[in-house]
Amino acid sequence: MKNTAPKLTGMIVLAAMFGLLSVGVSSVVFELEQGSIALVGSGVFALVFVVLALGWREPQDGPNRPTK
Repeated sequence: MKNTAPKLTGMIVLAAMFGLLSVGVSSVVFELEQGSIALVGSGVFALVFVVLALGWREPQDGPNRPTK
């Protein structure tokens, strides 16, 4: 039985979390305007998604224990 979510779903969720975090930071700390905030958020989302797509690996099997 496969107990993991699809790889693409995990990449989208993580990239969206970082994108939303960057939107919050750019609006509160840097006080950017609405258009700039959307541009920063989508840029961070795209960058994180590409990095995850390049480095994400399939789950590996755990350690093999001998059965009795």
